[in-house]
Amino acid sequence: MTDNMDQLDTAIDRVLSYQPERKNTVLKKKPINQKVEQKHVRKKELVALSLFSGGGGLDLGFSAADFRVACSTDIDTFSCKTLELNKGRKPFYKHAHSIAADIKEVSAKTLLKEANISRGEIDIVLGGPPCQAFSVFGRRKGLNDPRGGLVWEYLKIIQEVKPKAFVFENVAGIKSIHGGDLFKEILEELTLGGTYTVSAHSYQVAEFGIPQFRDRVFIIGARNGVIVPPMIPSHGGKTLLATKKYRTAKEALRFLPEPDENSTVTNHIGRSHSKRIVTRYDNLEFGERDPKTRINRLHPDNPSFTIIVGSDKGGGKGHVHPFDPREVTPRESARMQTFPDWWQFHGTGRHVIRQVGNAVPPLFAALLAEHVRVHVFGETKRRSYDDFIEIMGLDYLK
Repeated sequence: MTDNMDQLDTAIDRVLSYQPERKNTVLKKKPINQKVEQKHVRKKELVALSLFSGGGGLDLGFSAADFRVACSTDIDTFSCKTLELNKGRKPFYKHAHSIAADIKEVSAKTLLKEANISRGEIDIVLGGPPCQAFSVFGRRKGLNDPRGGLVWEYLKIIQEVKPKAFVFENVAGIKSIHGGDLFKEILEELTLGGTYTVSAHSYQVAEFGIPQFRDRVFIIGARNGVIVPPMIPSHGGKTLLATKKYRTAKEALRFLPEPDENSTVTNHIGRSHSKRIVTRYDNLEFGERDPKTRINRLHPDNPSFTIIVGSDKGGGKGHVHPFDPREVTPRESARMQTFPDWWQFHGTGRHVIRQVGNAVPPLFAALLAEHVRVHVFGETKRRSYDDFIEIMGLDYLK
């Protein structure tokens, strides 16, 4: 009996300690479905370079969508100081460094050095170069054509940095210059000989919940051959899916104190007007244009008219306040553009309004950045309009 029990114990031990014979092979894990994984884990850092950065509309919006702007450049020193001034004011805005210089004097090597990153590691280049000097006439000499102006400089940076994607922003009118020939040529050049697939779409930003009418063209280039579809409007009711109402000037202006030098809200000092101008503004109907200043009185229940930029010598205006006989302040104009109140602009009133008026609305930039993340970089965890209002601190649009 004892022998039988010993034999049983030995058999049990053998079963419990049994290990299958391995033939010098490594057991491989089952491949992870990347799309399923991305639903739960969001890429936290895609790296961007920003050209023609201005007051930071694209930089701020793309930062809110988890792009880290490693370096930016603009010829305007006031704009660059604005970018530096806001560095680290919010956890998502991890802006690294700004270079105040003519882009013709800034090499890709310099940008990469300032960004502390190697060639090929840039995910995206952002920018909206002026196109006045981009001519369709005469014999072209490619990227070495000295007539090419700032568009050629943009293309040179793209060619040297080799980002995975780029965003090229410009005014809607670019599509009709020279009967559309200029736009076709720009699209052709932006492919860089077939390296990038380009997708061009026109947007009215008010149809995406921005409290301002503003038409812009965005060209997205992708090195992986992806054709990026257009974004679908959500506001204004012009399509079946645009079920939300336009955001209005009245909404953009709410919760702001009266303009005052001692206001805790920055860039919220208005212009002084003569009694004659005050009377003229006071007599304007909603939406009516003043014949002298050529600005409109805002309708409280509609989006703002497009902010007028002006020039370095002045001329930038923000239209007439809907309820007070005065022009809106730079801060009020910034709200029409969806800059948050914590975003501070460097410079006097004319410098600020130029930065504001030249910018891509940051909230629209965030929605565009999210669209790019999904269609170019494979992101599946899409953030919404309301998410970005919360992230960016746009309390006046809640």
